[in-house]
Amino acid sequence: MATESSSPGSLKGYFLISESNMPDPNFFQTVVLMLEHNSEGAFGLIVNRRSHLSLSDVLDRHSSERARSTPIYVGGPVQQEYLFVLHSDLPDQREEPGKIQAVANVYFEPFFNRIEHFFKDEEWQTIPADDRPSIHLFLGYAGWGAGQLEKEMQQGSWIIHPARDSIVFHPEPDLGWRDALRAKGGIYKYFAESNQNPALN
Repeated sequence: MATESSSPGSLKGYFLISESNMPDPNFFQTVVLMLEHNSEGAFGLIVNRRSHLSLSDVLDRHSSERARSTPIYVGGPVQQEYLFVLHSDLPDQREEPGKIQAVANVYFEPFFNRIEHFFKDEEWQTIPADDRPSIHLFLGYAGWGAGQLEKEMQQGSWIIHPARDSIVFHPEPDLGWRDALRAKGGIYKYFAESNQNPALN
């Protein structure tokens, strides 16, 4: 079994890394950043599944070059009509209702309009290149009802590991699952390369 006996009481701020034999295609070789986990349920965002859509495809009012080049990620199978945001520290960082700091330098922003101005070419270009934040946009989220995630953990469907911004904002998201397993270390490095299932060994 791949899950640790000393799993934290809440998985908020952790990655769920899917096992190689995950039967649900929605979560095959995915890394989920957990944003909430309590007795009522859990939710998070898949951080390594980029779609073929851009922001300009999703929101007609955004036609800038930056919007056309900003990919949309599939955050999960639930409510894919909604747009969610993960971002790093912002130049105008401030506390906002509903904003969640998941881990160091990673914030969940439930309201796209709060960061919308960063997708105007003229504003983006005024920010020095080294100070530009990472901003990833997601359609949908991953959600679990009360006790559902705990059952999946008992079945060995997920590997847990503390989340880190380098995986959340991976420049090559297709490699996110492999690199998350590598970060887990130990025998998981082998499974990342061999694509075998740790739960079967």
